[in-house]
Amino acid sequence: MSKKLIGIVAVVALVFGALALTAFADGYGKEEGYHGKGKGGGFEDKVSCKAYFLLKNKEELGLSDKQIDKIKKLKLSVKKDAIKKSAEIEVLALDIKAGLWKDKANSAALGKLIDKKYKLKAEKAKAAIGAYVALKKVLTKPQKAKMKGLFKKCKVSEKSKKCKVPKKSKVPKKCNLPR
Repeated sequence: MSKKLIGIVAVVALVFGALALTAFADGYGKEEGYHGKGKGGGFEDKVSCKAYFLLKNKEELGLSDKQIDKIKKLKLSVKKDAIKKSAEIEVLALDIKAGLWKDKANSAALGKLIDKKYKLKAEKAKAAIGAYVALKKVLTKPQKAKMKGLFKKCKVSEKSKKCKVPKKSKVPKKCNLPR
């Protein structure tokens, strides 16, 4: 009887182990935006975080209204473009999967869909990098130096009252800022 009980416990343990491995193989348990199935997590987040930091420190940096408007427009345009491109990429991924489910999958057609998908990904990254460069060009040399100093203060002393980043809940998760 004890051998039967040990056998049953072993089988149950193997089944649960296999289920856990299957779940992790599907991407569960991974951080969104990083190697997992999360959306974003790319260069557009760098633009968003840089813009966030600049706008939160606009008084210390001495940003003009024109500079503030430019930063806001860049941030918004990158976010809109990323949403549109991500949706197109997701639709293409579904089309690729649907093509694979067919009894007679057409590898040439699927190859074209894959090329289109990765072309969109490249366009999305290039657009975000262009916006990041444009964002950096908004600042004057003295403002850039002041920004670097502010960012260093934030990294060195997370509890510094001079650091203009709000409480944990308001800092975007993907920003490399104190929380």
